[in-house]
Amino acid sequence: MTKKLTDDDLQPTVKQLKCLYRVCHQLTNVMFQPIHIMRLDERSLNIFILAGQNEGIELEITLDGSIEP
Repeated sequence: MTKKLTDDDLQPTVKQLKCLYRVCHQLTNVMFQPIHIMRLDERSLNIFILAGQNEGIELEITLDGSIEP
């Protein structure tokens, strides 16, 4: 039986939020790249980011705050 996720389950971790802040700052204020999509993937609970002039930057921030390309 599959557990139904609630709104409380779909919250990013503190480590994810800290990493998200650093990544967004780097993308927008250092690299001057637009962020097109940023969302919490309900399947993996990773934060997905699609960025770049041609949407060529794809990143995932895992539950422990690490970044996967």
